[in-house]
Amino acid sequence: MGPRRGDVLENADVRPAAAAVAIVVGAASLQVVLFPAASDTSWLRFAIEILLVPLPLICSFVLSTIRDVQAVWRPLYVGTVLIGLYAVTDALDEVVSHPDTFAVVFEDGALFVGAVAVVIGGYRWVGRKRAYEEDLERRNERLDQFASVVSHDLRNPLNVAQMRLELARDGHGIEHLDTVADAHDRMESLIEDVLQLARSGDAVGDTEDVGLATVAADAVANTNLDAAALTVEADMNLRADPGRLTAVFENLFRNALDHGGPDVQVRVGPLEDGFFVEDDGPGIPPEERDRIFESGYTNNPDGTGLGLAIVSGVAEAHGWTVEATAAESGGARFEFRDVALAAEVSTSGPRR
Repeated sequence: MGPRRGDVLENADVRPAAAAVAIVVGAASLQVVLFPAASDTSWLRFAIEILLVPLPLICSFVLSTIRDVQAVWRPLYVGTVLIGLYAVTDALDEVVSHPDTFAVVFEDGALFVGAVAVVIGGYRWVGRKRAYEEDLERRNERLDQFASVVSHDLRNPLNVAQMRLELARDGHGIEHLDTVADAHDRMESLIEDVLQLARSGDAVGDTEDVGLATVAADAVANTNLDAAALTVEADMNLRADPGRLTAVFENLFRNALDHGGPDVQVRVGPLEDGFFVEDDGPGIPPEERDRIFESGYTNNPDGTGLGLAIVSGVAEAHGWTVEATAAESGGARFEFRDVALAAEVSTSGPRR
């Protein structure tokens, strides 16, 4: 049994186009009924001008393919309907006598408003296309990063593990197995970081209010940072994806441990338009602060170079910026700012 006709029409989404046709045809019928025939009827010009009417109606059908993009579809659809009204009214000028006010509204007015709506829709479409291309470029960059990790960073410890395992099998001592275990740990860390990086720049899903102190405590539990080494200056609520925000703090805490050692102290606190995370380690040289968020960049031979790239990607996905600077202690300080909130603060002044 085949699909019902109504289902097919609904799947094809022809209802908006059908509505546009009904509006234009209905307007034309009313004009023929309400207004007297023109004293000087030009059927040839009417036939030529009426040929323009199907064009906006066809456009309204084509637009059904982007109906899910409401911000783009709505102005384009309204524009095509209004231009259709203009076209049919302009054609009927040759066969009926329109009042001047009616002609101004349904010809000049409809054409002007319709053109403005089409321009707005086109502008939004171009902006959306540009954003899509930028997102695609970022995804391609991440693919290149993954290829680099797989072809180089993962291959090195894999080769080491294979060689040491062969030595152990040949009876050259089981101490080689310790190196095999270290290589496997290294590969596991790389794989975990690559998986996080793969989704770090993706748009976040459902968000909720997350306490700064709560997410920092959760991150401490998943790292080697001593809970006593964490100081939360003040709590605040963040609108975020809890799991991905926790990953940000985990990577920052691991970064502090890698560079500041097991005795490093970490402080977390709110900003006017975001929050900060800082440590009392050796800090980041000014000339490196613009590079540390690049995938694969690290000055730690045991690091993957992916942790801060993950931090940057998750921040971007939430609509935040992240900047590396120096703490008062000389350590590393990372400041996260909500772009929308920062704009609000800059226009309305500091909140009290």
